[in-house]
Amino acid sequence: MKRSDVDTALEVMRGLFPETPLQYNQHLSNRFGADIWLKREDLTPVRSYKIRGAFN
Repeated sequence: MKRSDVDTALEVMRGLFPETPLQYNQHLSNRFGADIWLKREDLTPVRSYKIRGAFN
């Protein structure tokens, strides 16, 4: 995979769905002793990360 492939996929996704936030999770961070951030793709209109695969 080339960088240009990633850039192209990013542009396709930007045109279809809003960006989703990263959310810090204090509970998981404390439990595992690391900074844990969750990518909230469940907030997209279809509530799934799998939609990306259909377009790439």
